[in-house]
Amino acid sequence: MLCFKNAIIYQLNNDTLLNKDAIEKAIKSHLFMPCGNLDTTKMGWVSPYHDNNQNDLIVDMQGHLLLRIKKETKILPAPVIKQTLLEKIDKQEQALSRKLTKNEKASLKDEVMIDLMPRAFSKYNHYWLWIDTENKRIVVDCSSFKQAEDILAILRKQLGALALTPLSIDKPLEQIMTTWVKEKLNFPPFILGDQAELKDPLEGNGIISCKNQEITSDEMRVHFDSGKWITKMKIVDERGVNFIVNSDLTFKRIKFDSIILDENEDISSEEFDKRLEADFLIMSKVLSNTINDFSMVINKIF
Repeated sequence: MLCFKNAIIYQLNNDTLLNKDAIEKAIKSHLFMPCGNLDTTKMGWVSPYHDNNQNDLIVDMQGHLLLRIKKETKILPAPVIKQTLLEKIDKQEQALSRKLTKNEKASLKDEVMIDLMPRAFSKYNHYWLWIDTENKRIVVDCSSFKQAEDILAILRKQLGALALTPLSIDKPLEQIMTTWVKEKLNFPPFILGDQAELKDPLEGNGIISCKNQEITSDEMRVHFDSGKWITKMKIVDERGVNFIVNSDLTFKRIKFDSIILDENEDISSEEFDKRLEADFLIMSKVLSNTINDFSMVINKIF
């Protein structure tokens, strides 16, 4: 099943109108192209169905749009660069009968990189981007804000403008999560999981990481009493998904229950396109409800 493992969530400006045709045009103007001989990285859009499909570049399921971007990164092992550079420096110093300066060595390193790049290995990554037109939200399945911003920068450049901000709240989420746990608050369908990370907000050190732990226990309260706040914790949505929420309101290690994962098992694996669309529809509905309701909950706590 198509499952986002991470969710970096952005809220669109209320005045932003997302036009599918404009998005498709923007994607077509920046399709993935492999690295050239001197490129270290390249990123561009590919079809969610298959890399070589040049026609179906967006999956549209009831106003939920699914995009996919591909990144190629050239990999040169550091030992290879170092050894080649040392050999080049030694040869040059022998020819000149003197030691090379720092600037000369830096120039040689540039030459080495240019020489080696055509023989570098390529690493490929794919990232999903989900546009929720109803909730005016964009969700990127990647592990860091930097990677998400790089992806959105490509879309923004082609669209001309894309007013959006990371999902946020007025109060520190660490304080809200700590209050939720300390006061054992109840917000169905969400229940507290068995993982958490705590940190002192003032000293900035002494991180406590807990797994398979009842986080409302007296043992945990000792850490709260010493001034530590929860910086991330596991949340279980009883409707079929659980995740780790971080202090920056990103969701990590998203996992869906078997009842969700098995919902489209009647669709044959040979019907890849149909299964992708059906899986995306289920995932987008489940996660959009989770994001909406979780946002409401954390705004209630203070």
